[in-house]
Amino acid sequence: MKLNYSIGTDEEVQRIHETSLKILSEVGVSFRCEAAFDIFRKHGARVENGIVYMDEKLVEKALSTLPKTYDWYDRLGNKITIGNKITHNAPSYGPMYVCQNGKYELSNHKHLVNFHKLHETSKVIDISNPNVIDVSYVHGEAREKYRLGIALKYCQKPLMGLVEGKAVATESLETMCRFYGLEDVRRQIIATGLIDTMGPMQMSTAMSEALITYAELGQAVIICAGQTFGVTTPQSMAGVYTLGNAMILAAMVLSQLAQPGTPVVYCGKFDSSDMRLRSAAAYGGIEAMLACATSRRMADFYGVPLHSGTSNTDSKLMDYQAGAESFMNLLTAYLLKVECQVHACGLLDSMNSIGYEKFILDEEKIESLKHLMKGYEIDDSTIMFDSILRTGPTGQHFERTQKSYRRDFIMPKLSIRDNHNSWMQAGCTSAESLATKEWQRRLEEYTMPELSGEQAKILDTLIPEEYR
Repeated sequence: MKLNYSIGTDEEVQRIHETSLKILSEVGVSFRCEAAFDIFRKHGARVENGIVYMDEKLVEKALSTLPKTYDWYDRLGNKITIGNKITHNAPSYGPMYVCQNGKYELSNHKHLVNFHKLHETSKVIDISNPNVIDVSYVHGEAREKYRLGIALKYCQKPLMGLVEGKAVATESLETMCRFYGLEDVRRQIIATGLIDTMGPMQMSTAMSEALITYAELGQAVIICAGQTFGVTTPQSMAGVYTLGNAMILAAMVLSQLAQPGTPVVYCGKFDSSDMRLRSAAAYGGIEAMLACATSRRMADFYGVPLHSGTSNTDSKLMDYQAGAESFMNLLTAYLLKVECQVHACGLLDSMNSIGYEKFILDEEKIESLKHLMKGYEIDDSTIMFDSILRTGPTGQHFERTQKSYRRDFIMPKLSIRDNHNSWMQAGCTSAESLATKEWQRRLEEYTMPELSGEQAKILDTLIPEEYR
């Protein structure tokens, strides 16, 4: 017996798509990139005053080459498959602050290394990410190489890519190729780049160049609608979602025109809104579940994998709000069978912060959600009628722990479930204090990946001396 979660009718999905086509043909898209304009002109699109207009025929032709799945390789040659309705979890992306034992400080090199180690030793994080926290403490010209170098040094899992324009995208992918020991970066997918649009219908020069570069070099992209409710979009769920879908659609078209068959992961709006706030985004709002459900329908409509759901909360504290909002967002990802969940563990403060204790607690919650989605079996052996009959109407089933119990129930290590007296005798332990001990243990037991001589030389060219 298993859970499922969906929303909307086929007619509503079709209407979002058809309105998106009208936006592309009548409103147009600003890509702010000459290379993008050249690609669109080559395929017959109208380009006027920096705006690209696409007709339905061009869109449908591009969509026909989108792959449903792709294999993503790590440095050891192992792979995960994105697009088979199995959720793969990726780390955070860019928080500026780090929370440890309830105290905040700006990100720094030690925290970056620590979180890479936690990701690498995690049972639920499947992907590495050079962008896990902000690295503005590094000189601007060295930042992107530093991000990549630290990730390659400490991580072996499949790696997300760098997307700050053509030069950075090209150099980082070629460097990864050499580090992995491959002859040609086009040989296999070794990176997935997160392409974030600017909303309402525009994409920056850097994002446009990176999208084209990833496509031409045979890599995958996540295309995320970057709209802000009530600021760059209409003030309705249908309006904000349709406009975001139109921009994702435009970027998907560009990816296929640049290189047919480029793998694309769909990423619609996955937050709520609060117009009382300067940013208007409210990641803990219940409407985020509606947005994620719509994303699932649209990703299925276009036949591509989905990125949605996060461990995010608007709370700045490890409190009821943080737990409730994070669980809501994580549960949504698993109910929808999201294929790629970035920001899977540790987020606080509306993506501005990441916490050590929060990371560990989110990990355990994801383990419980994986268990939940397995469901349970109903047959003669699991109903156990013979045991019920043998025990009778007044007997007890208290006996040695059965295999069925270990199969059907998960036993968390961090949740406090003991009775009150036992809890007090144990020193009034909290989940947070147990999480602190767990992340400290993980860091102590972390083992560095082995490096070849050539790999070590590559890292020396990427990482400034003071951070090696």
